[in-house]
Amino acid sequence: MIVFNGGLTIEQVRKFEKEEPVIYDRVPYQKAHASRKNTFDYVPRELYSAPIEEFKKYIAEDVYKQQYVFLARYLKTAMEFCNNSKKKNYIMVCDITEEILNKYIGVGNYDDYRIEYRLPRRFIDLNKIIDFLYYEPCDEMQIAEFRKKYSDYMTIPTREDEEAKRLMLKKNLTFNGERSW
Repeated sequence: MIVFNGGLTIEQVRKFEKEEPVIYDRVPYQKAHASRKNTFDYVPRELYSAPIEEFKKYIAEDVYKQQYVFLARYLKTAMEFCNNSKKKNYIMVCDITEEILNKYIGVGNYDDYRIEYRLPRRFIDLNKIIDFLYYEPCDEMQIAEFRKKYSDYMTIPTREDEEAKRLMLKKNLTFNGERSW
């Protein structure tokens, strides 16, 4: 299944190309945060009421150690992430089997509900990477090229919202909470 990661820097693209295991630099805990807009767990239960400084330290360390790569089903989602990022203009296109993706599935709640994946870095090697797309928000020619190449994956269909809600019920996903599966 084709999936997209938006918001990579040129340095991170080179790390993927060299198959380096560590893609993301250690995040200073003051800058780490969890927006609580998806169903992936970021902190263990015992830290739910901890001071924010402890929470942030855990987030930064977890992101650094695990090297999770967030993947979206649709290119539009990846482009939206690039629009909100500074100097992170690359989109990675991967072909990952649905069986692996379903083990790391979650739901994001932004303006609507979206299915997304948080895959450990070890699952993404050069054999799985199809392309790196350079994205510049104002470049209409680039977007036209993306539409041509990935027309089936470009925009988020209206059924995605309902599909994501069904997934939450089926797998008993909760936003940043415990799962029973």
